[in-house]
Amino acid sequence: MVLFGVAFAVAAETADSSAVKKDSVAVADSTGLKTSREGVFSIAALLLPHNSLRNSETLHNWPFFAFAAPAYTYHFKVQQDFGKLLSFKGLAAGDVNFAGVGLKLDAAIELMHLLELGAEANTGTALNYGKTVTFMGVYDTEKRNYRQDVMFTEYAYGVRYHSALTIPLLAFLPKSDWTKIILKGTAEFKYSAYTGAEDKEVWKAGNENTVNGFKYKYGGTLIYMMPFERVPMAMLSVNASGFKHEYDFDKAYKDYNPGFITVSITPMASIKVSEKWNGMLMASVSRDRKFENRRYPTTEELLQKQVGSEWDLRTVMFVMSRKF
Repeated sequence: MVLFGVAFAVAAETADSSAVKKDSVAVADSTGLKTSREGVFSIAALLLPHNSLRNSETLHNWPFFAFAAPAYTYHFKVQQDFGKLLSFKGLAAGDVNFAGVGLKLDAAIELMHLLELGAEANTGTALNYGKTVTFMGVYDTEKRNYRQDVMFTEYAYGVRYHSALTIPLLAFLPKSDWTKIILKGTAEFKYSAYTGAEDKEVWKAGNENTVNGFKYKYGGTLIYMMPFERVPMAMLSVNASGFKHEYDFDKAYKDYNPGFITVSITPMASIKVSEKWNGMLMASVSRDRKFENRRYPTTEELLQKQVGSEWDLRTVMFVMSRKF
């Protein structure tokens, strides 16, 4: 089921932000070069409502399904400040989770600690769980299913260009414990490819269907720092994403509408569980394709005919994490 991967990917992205920064190891030399390394262990507990299960072969009659899975991420970061106006940041990271393993290298420049521009190179491979969950393989339109590629025999790889603009609204509001608000806008443009796929073939190596080609994503996050010890922060993230070129897909997927723009809204709350453990509670609501057939085998979604769009609650999740 695709939603297992989607939900776990959100957990991996938010684990770092919900962890305690003071647990990381940081070193600064005489030139001002700062280096830090940190490992983040996280456990994601997920609840999938019925609408996310209705086309599952085994869980379509269940009102909901809940499960938990661990993940581990290791970061090595470098930062060189050139006065207060310019900073250079570098990152090398690796992660292991329920879906597979991944590596990435990132370099970025930051202007006045407000505008960030960067580029990332990444690669990864994924693990399949038989017919229950497919995380890696190429879609076969004739068999109406994915080819089950073995982990470490094929790889996804790509380049991601990203930007972020931070607007500290708290600087323009009356000083108060209730007016610590930050707005962060983001945009990214990435190219992805798969060693086992030809151009125009749909594949996955993780949590989503994609093709060899370009994809974009843009949105923003409202961050509200609250004067509560156990719930210090609340956030609301809104994003839109889609494929740059419909012609990157084979004509067999025309009815699926490859150019569809997915919109997601994710409210989040940071929770301090203990001195060592922090958590993030979130819910994912998204605007996705609505198909002519209400029910269909999960593996045949790519061959369905889109007739509109619909909003649904996709998952509710709680991530507990600790830095080492």
